[in-house]
Amino acid sequence: MTVASGAIGAVIAALMSVAPASAASATTGVDAAEETKVLTELRQNLVRYGSSSDIAAFDALDTAQRDELASYFLDPEVEQRIVDAARTPRGGSTVSGTETGFQWGWSGSPDQTEQDGRASSRTTWGTQWFAFAGIKLTETKVSETYEYSGTTARRMLGYSCTVVRNVQPFTQVSTSKNSGYISGGQATATCKVVVNRGVPTPWGTIAWSTYSAVQRLSARGNGAVTFNGWQ
Repeated sequence: MTVASGAIGAVIAALMSVAPASAASATTGVDAAEETKVLTELRQNLVRYGSSSDIAAFDALDTAQRDELASYFLDPEVEQRIVDAARTPRGGSTVSGTETGFQWGWSGSPDQTEQDGRASSRTTWGTQWFAFAGIKLTETKVSETYEYSGTTARRMLGYSCTVVRNVQPFTQVSTSKNSGYISGGQATATCKVVVNRGVPTPWGTIAWSTYSAVQRLSARGNGAVTFNGWQ
């Protein structure tokens, strides 16, 4: 994952630091009015794009959790720490990493049954997600369709890159095709994921950082996923 941030981040951090102490969170120093604004927008996004369980989990957050979540969106230093914690490549289908209340995890297509060695085609998929206290904030998906025979992938038929969910305020997430190929009897598809982050100011939302990473999915001909993670 690469990070690009310029002087604008320092400017915004300075703007935020001049808020009166009485208007800041006691635990994070984040401006209380901005915290309310960003969390209100997040809840509105959950109402539009999330589930009832997401909304219930959000409403159940205590004060410390709300402060921690808001600081990720409003404090560049906190954001950087969370991003750094997510940089370690991961492969698999169930385990998630954690950084305080934030979680990173993945899911994938279920095991598929071989068809007695007959040549056929199948689709395999994998997702990567980012969540806080069980509230899924962002999820991206790689799907690949390929011909196979037994456990051997023979020919790539196509692949896709999808943003399944993004409810983060002041954040744009995009994904695009990077490569799709067959090697060593496995089908592999990669997608480039770009995250543009910003911060609200009296003059509107100003971008402070761009992150990019490559999401990869590899699977054998029998549908067994051998890698589902970031590279």
